[in-house]
Amino acid sequence: MKSSNLIWILAICLGLSISVVFAQDKLWVSSERAKLKSDTSASSETIATVKLGTEVSVLGSENRWYKIRVPSGEEGWMYRGTLSQSPPAKEVQEESENLLTSMTDSKIKADEADTSRSMRGLSRETEEYAKNRGTPASYQKALDGVLAMRVSEDELEAFLRQGKIGEYAP
Repeated sequence: MKSSNLIWILAICLGLSISVVFAQDKLWVSSERAKLKSDTSASSETIATVKLGTEVSVLGSENRWYKIRVPSGEEGWMYRGTLSQSPPAKEVQEESENLLTSMTDSKIKADEADTSRSMRGLSRETEEYAKNRGTPASYQKALDGVLAMRVSEDELEAFLRQGKIGEYAP
């Protein structure tokens, strides 16, 4: 009798732990121009490009990929690094819409937080910290040079693929 109780308790615990994993049936796109793919591979066909902040339904997961449905009804796979468990802040979405969409000549493809930082350079707090620490002006100049660089989508794609980074990781 004791062993059947133990089995029931273990079954209930297992059921609860599985339900917690799948309780999050909604995620939000957290990267600018996230790609909905036909398969769990970065090289698979792109079905659609999904806008930052879009709420998606999770249908399943496999390794580092989520099978999702977008509001238009299309289904496919999206790399987990492009999704978040909470919607992006309204300011991030507005900044993305206002700043990035107006920069038609920009070829930078980065996550929203990195894009925002690179467009503004260092924050006032960071500049003040660097000044107080005696960071040489040449470091700021070097950083400004890096932030001014432009990378095409093809160059970024090749870099990620060659380095096996993000959705190209084995």
